[in-house]
Amino acid sequence: MGAIKTLRYPKKSHRKKVTIPKRSKALAEFHGIMLGDGGIGNPWQATITLNATKDREYARYIQKLVSDLFALAPVIIKSKDRDALRILINSTTTVDFLVSSGLSRGNKLAKGLRIPKWILAKPSYRLACVRGLVDTDGCIFIHKHVVAKKLYRNIGLTFSSRSPELIFQVAAILGEFKIVPHITMRGTDIYLYQADAVARYLEIFGSSNTRITSVYEQWRGDRAA
Repeated sequence: MGAIKTLRYPKKSHRKKVTIPKRSKALAEFHGIMLGDGGIGNPWQATITLNATKDREYARYIQKLVSDLFALAPVIIKSKDRDALRILINSTTTVDFLVSSGLSRGNKLAKGLRIPKWILAKPSYRLACVRGLVDTDGCIFIHKHVVAKKLYRNIGLTFSSRSPELIFQVAAILGEFKIVPHITMRGTDIYLYQADAVARYLEIFGSSNTRITSVYEQWRGDRAA
């Protein structure tokens, strides 16, 4: 057997060259996405986990958003044992930047899940961050009920988080824009029960996820029929 060689690396950084973005609406939206379905489990990788069926188009949107912000190409992989997609952002520099911008390594709930102060300081950033949160941990639903043998289809929007602080932050931002949020007794869910409130949310905050907008458009189409 030949001699085992020891590899010697030059004394220079092996980190990928990435862009460090300035604060912007796009970066605020990305932080909302990370606060919702994202996580940082180690020093070199951030991940976002989505539903593989319902969020497939949204995953491509996030992939482009990451590319535009950081000039790197995230990897999308399909889980073998469940209906989930994982977006992998492999870059120590990017992870360090995200942590410095207010995201947490490890268990984000245990460390306090909240919207960073720099986002709260600017209305357009607050809007974008809430959009990212609702696009990941929210949904639009249709509630069907019958009154006097007539079927009614009422629309609503919900956002969920196990962080009471984040729930109250989002509720306060909705309230700024004259949208009345209803917080459940457990403090883990926000509901918009009125069609006007849902319409106003989409008009002001918007959505980058067709999983959300398609339900609303279908509901509007059914009403017009």
